[in-house]
Order: sequence, then structure tokens, then C-alpha cells
Amino acid sequence: MKDVAVVGAGGHGREVAEILADAGQFRPIGFIDQDPQLTGRTIDDLPVLGTMDWLAKHPDVLVVVAIGNPTILQRVVGQVRELGSQFAQAISPAAKISRLAELGPGVAIFPGVIVNTRARIGAYTTLNVGSSVSHDSVVGDFCVINPGARLAGNVKVGDGCYIGMGANIIHGHSVGAWSTVGAGSAVVHDLPEHVTAVGVPARVIKRRADTFE
Repeated sequence: MKDVAVVGAGGHGREVAEILADAGQFRPIGFIDQDPQLTGRTIDDLPVLGTMDWLAKHPDVLVVVAIGNPTILQRVVGQVRELGSQFAQAISPAAKISRLAELGPGVAIFPGVIVNTRARIGAYTTLNVGSSVSHDSVVGDFCVINPGARLAGNVKVGDGCYIGMGANIIHGHSVGAWSTVGAGSAVVHDLPEHVTAVGVPARVIKRRADTFE
């Protein structure tokens, strides 16, 4: 059983550590956090091992990055890659994953998640509690799909998207890369890249030239 460190000692990281422990495939050994004041503390029975410098000294330890902001997630994953660390998947035993689905490296799949046949989940993406991805849908890298969000069949979600709690994306529609869909919204037409859309139906209220912040 390989050791895994969770990058991020906040609530999201604590949940991921528990998923790893419940799944039994890996051994969670503690947290990595860039706040040096946390080093040495115990959080949910696991130590805060240190900052990224700790990973540099322990290249054999696998990593799951547990950060709920896609832009920060992408940046931290890049830092971990530069250190030469490899990534684990955190997949809850209480999730239902089709044998024909594809999951990228570093994904975090929370309890109650459903991923159906031929769906593809990109690298370092989080599917949070009770979310679902139906047949043939594609979710990009560095996405955060929040609790209770529903993606119908043949949906496409670009890299770095943040899909709010309880949002719904209707069959066959797409959300462009680095866009945000507000909590409870319903996407009934395609959304472009780098926008924020809210409401039922979801309407664009903000356009950005940069990624999610």
C-alpha cells in the first residue's frame, strides 16, 4: 500500500484524506500546506507534514491536490509536477463509477457520485458529494463540480470550469473552458469560455479575459 500526502489542509483536504482512508487502496500519511504555522499540527488525526519543501525530500510519496479553486489547483499541480511527485486518485467506495468510464490522474471522487458509461473525467478534477455525470459526457482537467450538480448525457465541460452546487447542464450542451456556472443554475444552451453564468436558464453576467479567480 503506497503512502499519499494530501496537498491542502482545509475542509476539502480533510474530506479527501477520509476518502483515501475509506477506499483502502492508499495510506494517507498527512497534509502538505503552504502555511508554515500549520506544520506539526494534527488535523483529523493526521499530521501537517510541512510545505512543498517536504515533498521535494520525499519523492516516493504520492500526492492528491485538494483545492477547490480551479486556477489555484492548476498552479499547485504544476508545482507538484516540478518536484517530480506522482499523483494518486481519491475515489470514494460510496461512489458508483461505470467500468467503461475513464478517470484521469489525481481525480477526487466523493461519496454519492455517479459516473455513467463512457463518461470521461479529466486529470485533477473534483466531483463533489452527490454530483453525477451521465453517459458520454466529457469533463476537462482542473474542474470543480460541486455537490449535487448534474451533467446529463453528451455534455462537454472545458478545462478549469467551476460548476456550482445543484447546477444542471442539459443533455448535449457545453460549458467553455475556465467558466463558472452559479449554484442552482440550469444550462440549456452552450456557454463560451471565460464567463460566469447564473440563473434558470443560465445567462452570462460576466466575461473575463483570464481564468477563474
